[in-house]
Amino acid sequence: MARHDPADLARTAYAAYGEATGGLNYQGLPMPDFNDLGDTIQQAWIAAATAVFRDVTTPPRSEGTP
Repeated sequence: MARHDPADLARTAYAAYGEATGGLNYQGLPMPDFNDLGDTIQQAWIAAATAVFRDVTTPPRSEGTP
């Protein structure tokens, strides 16, 4: 399976969020460009994208496997 850059996945997720909300954030304000979010928020999006990537690429555990 191809490796994916977590920052690219985060940008994709952020763009999808923007498409779903009409480009508005949770407060109803226009979303800034991903590069203008600041390091803390960018890192949060990267962490979220990484968690989803791991969840969908990790085989499920067999029942009874710790």
